[in-house]
Amino acid sequence: MVTPPTSYRVRLASHCNRVRCEPGWHLGPEWAPRLRDYDLWFVSAGRGQMTTHDGEVALTPGLGLWMRPGRRYEATHDPATPLVVNVFHFTLLAPPRGFTPPVEVLRTAHPDFVEAMMRRILALHAKPGPTARASAEALFGALLGELVRETTARSADPAEAGLDRHHREIMQRLAAEIREHPGGARTVADLAKSAGYSVDHFSRVFEKITGQRPQECVIAARLARARQLLAETGLTISEIAEALGFRDVFFFSRQFTQRTGQTPTAYRSALSRPSVL
Repeated sequence: MVTPPTSYRVRLASHCNRVRCEPGWHLGPEWAPRLRDYDLWFVSAGRGQMTTHDGEVALTPGLGLWMRPGRRYEATHDPATPLVVNVFHFTLLAPPRGFTPPVEVLRTAHPDFVEAMMRRILALHAKPGPTARASAEALFGALLGELVRETTARSADPAEAGLDRHHREIMQRLAAEIREHPGGARTVADLAKSAGYSVDHFSRVFEKITGQRPQECVIAARLARARQLLAETGLTISEIAEALGFRDVFFFSRQFTQRTGQTPTAYRSALSRPSVL
C-alpha cells in the first residue's frame, strides 16, 4: 500500500468560496461530467445527501469530499437546515503518473480546526498578490494531506469497527448538532438520554471521542458563535447572550472574558479599530 503524501502541491482556481446553499439547491446529474479538475467540499453546517458511485453519503458538519473527474456526484439538502460548504476547486502540480486520490470521503475528529484553517485559506486566497496566493495554496495542500492522513488512519483503526464505530458516529453527530445550533443546545442529560446512555457514561464516551466534555463543547460552541456575532452583526451584548442560551448577560460576559481575555465590548471595539501597518 502506497503511503499518501503528508502535503500536496496544488494550484487553487479563482472560484473558491464558502457557500450557503439556497433552499431549492440541488446538484443534478449534469454537473459531474463537467468536472475537469478536483473539488474539495467540506460541510460546515446543515444536512444533505450525496449520491456517488459507491452509494449514499450523508452530508453532515465535519465531513469532506475529495471529488474527481469520472465519478458520480448528485446531491440534495434539507431546506430547513441548508448546507453551508467550503468549496475549493484545484489542480495537483506534477502528480505521479496514474495518480488517483487515495480517499473520496474525508472524516475528521477536529472540524473546528479544519473550519478555522479553511477560513484562513479563503481569506488569503481573496487577497491580491502572489505571496498571499502562495500561502493559501501551501496551507491548503498541507490541510488536504492531513485530512487524508487522518481519514486513512481512522479507517485502519480497529476501534472504528463495529460497536465502537456506532458510538463514535453518535457522539460526532451530537457534537455537530451543538456546533451548528449552540444557542439551542440541549442539556447534557437530554443528550445522554437521546443517545441511550447514562449521563456519566455519555460524558466519558463523548470526551474520549471528541476531546471535550459535553458541557465544555457547548460553551466553546456558544463562545465561537458569540465572536462571530460580535464581528458580523449589530446585535447588542444582551441580545447575543440571550440568543446563545446564557442565563444572563453578566454570566455571558464572565465566560467570554475568562476564555478570550477580553470583555465582549472590548473584543468588538478591537475589531473596529483600523489596523496599523
